[in-house]
Amino acid sequence: MKFIEQVRTHIPAETGFIKRKFLDIPYAPGGERRLLDIYLPNEGEGPYPVIIDIFGGGWYFGQKSSHKLEPALALLRRGFAVVSINYSLSYQQKFPIQIQEVKASIRYIRKHAAEYQLDGSRIALLGESAGAHYAALSATSSAAGELTDPEWPNQDVSDEVQAVIAVYCPVDIGMMEQLFAVEEQAWGIKTVIEEYGEADSMEAVLLGGPAKSVPDMVKLANPLTYVNSKCPPFLFLHGSEDYVVPVLGSMWLAAKIMEATSIDNVKYQVVKGAHHDIHDFEHDWIYDLEAEFLREKMKVGD
Repeated sequence: MKFIEQVRTHIPAETGFIKRKFLDIPYAPGGERRLLDIYLPNEGEGPYPVIIDIFGGGWYFGQKSSHKLEPALALLRRGFAVVSINYSLSYQQKFPIQIQEVKASIRYIRKHAAEYQLDGSRIALLGESAGAHYAALSATSSAAGELTDPEWPNQDVSDEVQAVIAVYCPVDIGMMEQLFAVEEQAWGIKTVIEEYGEADSMEAVLLGGPAKSVPDMVKLANPLTYVNSKCPPFLFLHGSEDYVVPVLGSMWLAAKIMEATSIDNVKYQVVKGAHHDIHDFEHDWIYDLEAEFLREKMKVGD
């Protein structure tokens, strides 16, 4: 079965334990795909540093506050507020409108931080899979002053972020087939996505055609295009048994950000035995690693 032929059911995140939450807040005009949810820690008082979570689903599936949010919600207990956003799926709106949506959500949170006990000076993006791609693309392009659109709201505040956590991040999505060909020869890792590079692949739906036929869109959608000396700190996590997104891509992005900024600006963690499944990353040691990274890089407590 091809990826986009799957049938997926929304499984909501377990949020009953959260005492303070603000749901279905419009961050930009445009209906339900431009709503966000805010969750605050049960303990302490704000302003809380913020994690904006971007769900994955091949750019094609998903919605906010699903079960994929639960690893981010674990960071509530470590003193962070969590925001879950919707964005337009690839078959609903033409790319790169999704990047404008992510940036609009950042600006909304920064603009209205005081209303929700949030620290607008400390905002991080956390994404998995396609969500990690959008997080990396939003962060690098904002740091470069690219992919801007003055028609979107709250232009009087910045959409730059202070840190990014990217979990199994796609990077050059025009080379997924070739990257996996290298991984198969080197390590015996063969992708389960047979349609990469084809017209009915998930990346072709996002780009508007097979990668070879839309090179300008491939470049537009590649975080490597925007890497510069102002890139925020990045933490990359990738499973050693990922058969959907090649680890070589996220390693290359990590190295390029190191080159443009500093080696200390990037941390890369391979999670042994983990597959392309967010639940393989639900471990206290990972939550502690993420929280330590965010506290250090966003200077929480200073």
